[in-house]
Amino acid sequence: MPGKQKRNRLLDLMRIFAGLAFCLVYAQAGFAGSQSTASVGMSARIEEVILPGSELQVKKIVDGDPIILRIISTHPHGPDMFRYELEYYGLQPGEYNLADFLERKDGTPLGEVSAVPVQVESILAADRVEPNSPDAVSIPRIGGYRFWMTLIFIMWGVGVFLIVFARRKTAAEGEEHQQPPPTLSERLQPMVEKAISGELSNSQMAELEMMLVAFWRKRLQLEQTDVAEVTQILKQHKEAGPLLQQLEILLHQPDANQEVNVAQMLEPYQHLPAEALDEELAALAS
Repeated sequence: MPGKQKRNRLLDLMRIFAGLAFCLVYAQAGFAGSQSTASVGMSARIEEVILPGSELQVKKIVDGDPIILRIISTHPHGPDMFRYELEYYGLQPGEYNLADFLERKDGTPLGEVSAVPVQVESILAADRVEPNSPDAVSIPRIGGYRFWMTLIFIMWGVGVFLIVFARRKTAAEGEEHQQPPPTLSERLQPMVEKAISGELSNSQMAELEMMLVAFWRKRLQLEQTDVAEVTQILKQHKEAGPLLQQLEILLHQPDANQEVNVAQMLEPYQHLPAEALDEELAALAS
């Protein structure tokens, strides 16, 4: 019995080696009889590539490689064998072995592997390295890119100039038509001149004096001070005093003959708006 079991084991080993030898011979015969062909730059696929040993992977691509290889799929195929589907791109014409671009995943040496021959053909003539250069043609002037871009830029510049010029012209016209509002000095001047020339009655001059006192009383924040005391303070005031003193002279000494500088008296009122006094003052000036 032990001798019979030993013979059976030997027979099993012989069958395994015979199968492996048949597969290797079949693979080599198949590759030798049908070589894959592709044009430069075009892809091609090879299916049912059976290679012995551990699983393979594509080597790292380096500059100058004439072949770009990809493994589309990998499937176990019997003991210690794998079936691959490969895709390659030929960058340079010639005959190549795709096995030269493979390596073991486990890092072991590649060993003897059946060749996977491919041929990359060039569709250009043998003496032609690069494609023909296109013939130089002149671009039509009218309708060309440069012409239209120049025209658009000019039109844009003219439009911007017209907009800026129109805005400046409108602003200048507005400034010309817009008159500055009258000042308080301009409103007071005709009334003071009338008072000096005797054209105002005593009641009108008294009313003008009271409104000026009220104006300066509020401006100097003297609302809480007695009116009589306010009048004395204002007569001594540098800005309010000259006009009030002159009105008092005209009111109480109308026959006094003295020169009066109207512009100097109205100087404190030059930068004040006409609305600083009540509406009664404007009515008095009319």
